[in-house]
Amino acid sequence: MLMMNREIKNTLLAVLIFIVVLALDIVTKSLVEQYISIYERVNVLGSFVQLTLIYNQGGIFGILQGYQRFFLIVSIIVFLLLIAYFILEKNKTRIFTVSMGLICAGAIGNILDRITGKPGVVDFIYIGSDEVFRWPAFNVADSSIVIGATLLVIHQLIEEKKRKQQEKRHQ
Repeated sequence: MLMMNREIKNTLLAVLIFIVVLALDIVTKSLVEQYISIYERVNVLGSFVQLTLIYNQGGIFGILQGYQRFFLIVSIIVFLLLIAYFILEKNKTRIFTVSMGLICAGAIGNILDRITGKPGVVDFIYIGSDEVFRWPAFNVADSSIVIGATLLVIHQLIEEKKRKQQEKRHQ
């Protein structure tokens, strides 16, 4: 049996995560658009977790509404920078690979909404309490970006700790 080197395995893992998360994002948005009316709320876990349909014309979590073209351009630039980062990164750990697959899938999921003629990015997960605080509506792509970015920060912290430990050994 031919053994694949670590870089090929990690690249395949990133591609697999990318495909699965992007497919999940596309399918969930399509189902929401098909079965839920705009601004309708469907209780999932009581009223704390709801499904709704909102077209976000701003950035993540609804910031800067009305700047859809700006966020499209920024999203494409960030996506291209992430691809370059993935290609150039010498130490593609498992956590790095997973984080990049998640972030890239989320970025493309939201970019697709912006370029396919929708009124905005489809957001549909609504969490919180109307009486206390309700988090802005979000989608699978947003969740993927946040989880991936968190993992990327963890990766960087781990790598920095390793680097400092190696410096101490060489002193």
